[in-house]
Amino acid sequence: MPFRRAILAIAAASLWCVGPLTAQDTLSLTPVTLHGFLQVYYRTGDPLIKDGYRLRKADLKFSGDISPRLRWRIAFDAGKLLTLNKTISELGDSLALSDAAVDQRTKMLQDAAITYLVNRQLQVDVGQQIVPLSYEGTIPSAKVETIERTLFIAERSRAVGLGDVRDIGVAANGFFTAVEYHVGLFNEAGESAGTTDANDQKAVVGRVAIKPPSIPGFQFGGSGGFEGGPPQQHRERAGGEIQYATPLFTVRAEMMSARDGILHRLGWYSLAAVRPTARLQFSARFDSWDRDRTRESSINDALEHQITGAASYVIDGSGAKVALNVVRQTFPNVDNVRAGTILLAAFQAVW
Repeated sequence: MPFRRAILAIAAASLWCVGPLTAQDTLSLTPVTLHGFLQVYYRTGDPLIKDGYRLRKADLKFSGDISPRLRWRIAFDAGKLLTLNKTISELGDSLALSDAAVDQRTKMLQDAAITYLVNRQLQVDVGQQIVPLSYEGTIPSAKVETIERTLFIAERSRAVGLGDVRDIGVAANGFFTAVEYHVGLFNEAGESAGTTDANDQKAVVGRVAIKPPSIPGFQFGGSGGFEGGPPQQHRERAGGEIQYATPLFTVRAEMMSARDGILHRLGWYSLAAVRPTARLQFSARFDSWDRDRTRESSINDALEHQITGAASYVIDGSGAKVALNVVRQTFPNVDNVRAGTILLAAFQAVW
């Protein structure tokens, strides 16, 4: 058969290139580890979005060792929707599309980084990676207690989210005594993933969490970032976090404020979760999110509140679970935007 003969020819050529093996020769392959996360949900009741299914996440992460101190990782999100940045120009008395380019932040590539292990207290990451902003913005999606992350991370209609964002840069990460730390120098604060830097300034972003040994499960800390430059380019981030977690329950609160040019934003949430069994979890969260602190005229800049009630169940003790969230969404300062009750039903699996 032609296919079989081709395979045999390739194998013979490979052996010829390698040459004969002696007793001292070894042929070794570096093992590659594969992790994945899949989340599919159905959303209904949202006055701003039509009912329907959504492939929320389809993550694949490949990683391996280059040497005892060097590691690599590449991650993709196949569930991302590719979008275009469009430029509109005036043509006579009408408008016309003059330019269109792919929004690099919507490409499938998530992480692409090399890690150097300096010692037990320090490792250095180089490449595209998570920007260390907020606690919930840095933990894996599979470990978030609700189907969607908090509003200041998930809502991205104005500028970029304040957590769970990636950019290209160098970061130092580690744990020393009772302090977990992350600090990095990035092209931007998360809005330029997959692209070259559009300006000469760099963003400094960091997060610190203090975990007193005398109180297991308790931690507090904060995160922030800064990028200078002209007023329209200026970036600032500042937030705080506190959490107490045991196998039975978790309580957590976070706040994050941001300045993007003349745009000022503020978000915070408080969450409580209880786990009566190893498989079953109930949680509740209150979210407050102000997209633009200087205006209250429409949904594009209105203060938003959400109250979420959630339940999830792990299937057969595996990495798969089903979840149900009921979300009450209100805009207390704007009369022309009506409130809504949103229902989310999700299936997710991690491996």
